[in-house]
Amino acid sequence: MTHDKFISYFFIALLVFVVSMVIYIFSPFFKAIFWSAILAFTFYPVYAQLNRLLKNETVSSLLMTVLIFLLVIPPVIYLIVNLSAQAIDLYPLAADYVREGRLEALIDHVRSFHVVQNIEDRLVQWEPLKQNLNEWMLSSARAVGNYTAAQAGTITKNVFFVILNILMMFFLVFVFLKDGNAIYSFIYEIVPLEEKHKYLVFQRISETFSAVIRGQLLTSLAQATVAGIIYWAIGLPLSLFFAMLTFITSMIPMVGTTAVWLPLVIYLAVTHQYMRAGLLAVLGFFVIGLIDNFIKPALIGKKTHLPYFLLFFGILGGIKFFGLMGIFLAPVLLSLFFALIAIYREKSW
Repeated sequence: MTHDKFISYFFIALLVFVVSMVIYIFSPFFKAIFWSAILAFTFYPVYAQLNRLLKNETVSSLLMTVLIFLLVIPPVIYLIVNLSAQAIDLYPLAADYVREGRLEALIDHVRSFHVVQNIEDRLVQWEPLKQNLNEWMLSSARAVGNYTAAQAGTITKNVFFVILNILMMFFLVFVFLKDGNAIYSFIYEIVPLEEKHKYLVFQRISETFSAVIRGQLLTSLAQATVAGIIYWAIGLPLSLFFAMLTFITSMIPMVGTTAVWLPLVIYLAVTHQYMRAGLLAVLGFFVIGLIDNFIKPALIGKKTHLPYFLLFFGILGGIKFFGLMGIFLAPVLLSLFFALIAIYREKSW
């Protein structure tokens, strides 16, 4: 091994070690860094317009950061508190529903349909199904309630850490807005790729982030907000909880908001609440569902070139691996993967 090669290998090993240590040091704040970057990226076009008016990056960044936190933090705190309360109330409601025999009555009512009677002798054993449904409903409700209570307890016990994260997010949003272009340029310059390949990779990442954050996120927020208002107006219990489920499912391709409002329609129908079922069906299809068809194309266009089935499994896997951050990270990683594959095929290494 030559002296130059030894120095190169030593430098690379040292660089990898130092980078890994830096990542380890900042790992407790990774979520704060990630969500700060998401907020800054989402509101950056507004910041750019404000900066053109004020012609002062520091003042514009500070005003925009304050505005973001006034718009985002109070609603998020309100949602977390009320969503936690509804999630904790889920188990008592489910327990009462099972204990009063309403679940068994619902199954017996379903069995009274002529179509169901034709297939029940061949495909369905109702007594084991009743027992399994009872256990599943109780265990699922208990799991949701216990998880929410545990998270609420964790937040309560770590108030100082939560406040520290909020303050850190405030500072980071300010930095990302003010120095976002400089940070982007720095990362762009140090990536060891040819210029045309580097441009392809960064363009694909930027387009995917824009599509997911400014397109899908805003669309999902609109759908969840409208859905929550509809659920509340119709008189459904736990309307905020179902609105949150609507938000999550709307971000998963091939699932969408139908996965929430359609089962509710079916439940209302089989329990003879035909007026509410019909109203929810109409509003679900023509209002909640069609928001996706109007807002998303206007915000996203054709910026993502990923097949739906890949996005579907990718986002599900991302949620399992990264949590809620996986909704944003999975599409970006998939886009980066295909960009690197294109470079590899061109280079034929």
